[in-house]
Amino acid sequence: MAGDPTNAALWTDADVYVGPLTAVNPATIDDPFPSEWDLVGLLDGDDGFTESRDEDVDDKYAWGGILVRTSRAHFKLTKSFTALEDNATTRDLLWPGSTDSQIIVPRPAQVKMAFEVREDDKIKRLITAQYAEVTVDGDITENETDLATAKFVATIFPTSGKVLFIRQFTAGA
Repeated sequence: MAGDPTNAALWTDADVYVGPLTAVNPATIDDPFPSEWDLVGLLDGDDGFTESRDEDVDDKYAWGGILVRTSRAHFKLTKSFTALEDNATTRDLLWPGSTDSQIIVPRPAQVKMAFEVREDDKIKRLITAQYAEVTVDGDITENETDLATAKFVATIFPTSGKVLFIRQFTAGA
């Protein structure tokens, strides 16, 4: 059998952190997140983190139908997660700019985000290099038989150097 099964990951735990644009990143994977970072709370493990890429691709052909080049433009990366808690952090993502007593039309805020997955002693973090804008992805349903959930999608904005994430990880992650 080819390959190495120890390179396969089944992430048994995860967290999403949200911070202001001024948030300081943990220096290393061994450092906790500073106090200005807030946890989203319980996440739906079955949904996990879904990463989607989108870009315009246009193939260029010469006479005779010979593929000569492919142009790529308008790259966009999103990362989705489902929150199971109703707390201050999820309400700020759900209704940015609202207060405890008034809900206003949402306009997504620019925030720093970090996605962390763990399995035993393996940890992998992706921290936005610039910022993300978080919006609700689909419907929010409250009923008597299912947990109330909110599915969010974070649009990740790169730096001018095209860096999307800062990656921190332990050996094997």
